[in-house]
Amino acid sequence: MNGSLFSSQMEAFLDSIPAGACIIDSRNRVTFWNAILMQWTGISVDSARGREISEFIHSEQQGVLTLILTQIQEGGGAIYLSPQLHRHFIPAPHPDGGLRIQQTIIQPLRCSFLDEKSLLVIIHDVTGMVRQVQAYRKMRDRALLELEERTRAENALQISNKKLNLLSSITRHDILNTLTALLMYMSLMKEEARNDDEKQAYEKVESLGWKIKRQIDFTKNYQDVGVKYPLWQDVETVIREAREQLPDVAFLLESRVKGLEIYADPLLSKVFYNLMENSARHGERVTRLDLFFERDAGGITLVFADDGVGVPASEKEKIFRRESYKNTGFGLFLSREILSITGLSIKETGVPGDGARFEIRVPNEAYRVIRASTLE
Repeated sequence: MNGSLFSSQMEAFLDSIPAGACIIDSRNRVTFWNAILMQWTGISVDSARGREISEFIHSEQQGVLTLILTQIQEGGGAIYLSPQLHRHFIPAPHPDGGLRIQQTIIQPLRCSFLDEKSLLVIIHDVTGMVRQVQAYRKMRDRALLELEERTRAENALQISNKKLNLLSSITRHDILNTLTALLMYMSLMKEEARNDDEKQAYEKVESLGWKIKRQIDFTKNYQDVGVKYPLWQDVETVIREAREQLPDVAFLLESRVKGLEIYADPLLSKVFYNLMENSARHGERVTRLDLFFERDAGGITLVFADDGVGVPASEKEKIFRRESYKNTGFGLFLSREILSITGLSIKETGVPGDGARFEIRVPNEAYRVIRASTLE
């Protein structure tokens, strides 16, 4: 194959690649200028041929160009010019504005039909990639800044909560001390009542005092709701811990939730304690508690059921209010509040006379099931 034919094939190949390409001789003059460079710069092959490459190079690259060409022509290897330091080797406007960001490689070109010190220059347009990286870095920096601000806000909120809890604790302690003294004096006055009407009046005041005490005791539990971060909790463990808090209550607990974990407030055990305590207090004939879960496309329904007298239909929603229909306090209200922190909900769906049935709805993102093999 003669040199002329090979040269034509090389030029055809360089014209077909998706990058700028040119060949320069030992005198640093352009001998080939491919179609991409012509498209980028608007300079034709005939116009470029025979002119020094320095005429087409960005002014900021002139100093380094001489060093690079000398180094390669004296026997050095290929040199890579990064887009970070040499962004616009041959200035070429980008359709979206500004100059194309380029990645350039200059290397010796050894061909028998070319000057022995000829060099091949390959220029890749990396504008899109660099802009994407820059956009990503801006998003990352913005996200880090927002995370930092959120962390500061959360830390400030935690400090504020701790101070409020401390104030609440001190205030509650002082009120309870005063209330205890009040109840003691009321008990003495009741014993010294001169007649039944006076005694009944003292008893009513005493009853109100005990009601105030129960309400204050509730604030101790409620102040901790949402203070600590939610976490993944093993339901089997939590239900067992709650059961241990009712040692004097005789009922069988049947739990079928092995491996189930729920993302919830650390007070989750208080929820199960309240449900068990509610069954023991109001179920009248409860001998068995069942805990299991059912899956569907949206998540799971965690079921807590007993075999007691159940909840009247007219009271199914009232029991979750701040006062329940049998004046039991705030247990179920508190339970609903605890669950709602991580998007869980609770309702009573049992059949009156057949036992209470509480359904805790857990969305997909708030539960996971650890396989038995993983637990072993």
